[in-house]
Amino acid sequence: MDRKGWIVIILCSAGIAVNAWFASKSKPQTVPPAPAGEVAKAPPAPGAPAQGSTITAAPTTTTAAATPSAPEETHTVTSGSVTWHFTTKGGGISKVVLGGTDQLTLNGHGVEPIGALRREAAGNDPVAYKITAKSDKGITFEGTNAEGIAIRKVFALSEGGASDEHLIRLTISLTNTTTVQHKSEEYYLYAGSANSMSPDEALKPSFFYNDAGDAKQVHTNSFDGGMMSSEQASMSSSHSKLRYGGVMSRFYTQILSHEKIDKSGRTWADKPGKIWASRILIDHTHDQFKGKSGSEKDYAIQAAVSLPPVDLAPKATQTEEFSLYAGPKEYKRLDTLGGQRNFVMFYGMFGFISRPLNTLMRWMHDLSGNWGLAIILMTIIIRTILWPLQAKSQYSMKRMGKLAPLMKEVQEKHKDNPTQAQMEVMKLYKDYGVNPVGGCFPMLLQIPIFFAFYGVLQNAAELRGQGWLWVHDLSVADTVGHFMGYPVNPLPLIMGLTMIAQMKLTPQPATMDKSQKIMMNIMPVFFLWICYNFASALALYWAVTNIYAIAQSWIMKLYIPEPELKKVEHMAKGPAPKNPFFNPANPLHKDKKSKLKSPKLGG
Repeated sequence: MDRKGWIVIILCSAGIAVNAWFASKSKPQTVPPAPAGEVAKAPPAPGAPAQGSTITAAPTTTTAAATPSAPEETHTVTSGSVTWHFTTKGGGISKVVLGGTDQLTLNGHGVEPIGALRREAAGNDPVAYKITAKSDKGITFEGTNAEGIAIRKVFALSEGGASDEHLIRLTISLTNTTTVQHKSEEYYLYAGSANSMSPDEALKPSFFYNDAGDAKQVHTNSFDGGMMSSEQASMSSSHSKLRYGGVMSRFYTQILSHEKIDKSGRTWADKPGKIWASRILIDHTHDQFKGKSGSEKDYAIQAAVSLPPVDLAPKATQTEEFSLYAGPKEYKRLDTLGGQRNFVMFYGMFGFISRPLNTLMRWMHDLSGNWGLAIILMTIIIRTILWPLQAKSQYSMKRMGKLAPLMKEVQEKHKDNPTQAQMEVMKLYKDYGVNPVGGCFPMLLQIPIFFAFYGVLQNAAELRGQGWLWVHDLSVADTVGHFMGYPVNPLPLIMGLTMIAQMKLTPQPATMDKSQKIMMNIMPVFFLWICYNFASALALYWAVTNIYAIAQSWIMKLYIPEPELKKVEHMAKGPAPKNPFFNPANPLHKDKKSKLKSPKLGG
């Protein structure tokens, strides 16, 4: 790989970092947290981690009375590989246990059950609920708050066309049992919590919202603040058309969506509402992550979505419909459910490329039966499609390399006159028909595809727990052992070696100085270092890309002749050749004098 190739790779890496930074900084408009009545720790939720795992919650404010001490009642509902655990403590879902290949518990660090109804965003649900109905398809909770508002929550498994084992419906009804009007914009449904599977994960959990089709996410590290902002205990924002909100980790999400019922059945709805979120510090002093990198500042994130404004006359009832998706971030599954739930994939600015690539990768998996083979097939397809661009780039760069000695002579000759040197170099380009950007432009066209496929592999929940050869899980590094305490990851090592081989296979220009050669030799080691703990799916993609590029360079060297550097022959001035269909007797035919066109610069 020559200098321009490495420049493009550096641009790719810088672009990924900048894209991730901008994504993490896309904060909603915040409002100040409540100043008084702060509580240092929230009560642990049923089903929260045991073994002494304590959670430091964000500051909360409670206006209602403390939760009455009443016996807890529980109920479980199973749909496919998903088990929903319900509790009367908060009248909601204490946890969601995913079976099958997922083997994960959602809302494990939540301070309340999902669906708990808060009277303010950072509060809790103190209502003493009781179960009034339950079956193997749902459950009903009823209770009355301190203001005399009777609350009825009906959870039911989704059925019909737009159904999924990870989707459950929630119908919540508020009835004013008092004799006075009741108005409030401060009713919030708790959307649960999300956390990383390991404290050293690069992608941190985040909360998100969709405002009339405009979806945004905010990562936990955004609460730290920065040069232009201070640390924040919580974030919140108001929206006129809030479609959904929730939390997510790298591979899993909880989406709490507004819905409405019309003649066609249930469908998504945009309603006035608010989104609130805060982070939760997880204590790893008594679990398997004790002492692991990042464990001292490992945060979960929690969120709540408000109901539309409540306005109840005496004895009046207001009913709102919601749906909760709790499961893997699989683009096809979320796209099938509709309501723009697939937006939570957050592929970035090249999402329009990522989405068809995701579909194509699933086709490759259906064909091969293995996700590792699907990634290899996808890489070969992408590189084959880009072959003409890559070949054109290499051919142009070889011509530039042959022109380099002449350019060096010009620069030495006019070293005291940079302007004249530049003019002479441009003349060389024109005389020899060399386009100075002919090698870079085709490679730059490949960057969007690289970003797009990188985003697909980074967020594909389908890869979790899937193996390939010695790789046990394509979503994490392919560690096969340890040497002197350091993990041994074969795929990144193969990636680094193929980078070196690719660089050696491509001759470097004779004009490259000593400092540039040192930089080129260090580059493979640098990239090996930053990519060593990449998910094995990404390392596999990059390694196969390098191997393909080596084969491509070898084939071009064998079958495509080396370019010759010779001056462009300019056309001599003279009369243009006659048109064979020209009839001088026809008055409509006029003898037009052709103008001499200047030659175009070649690539």
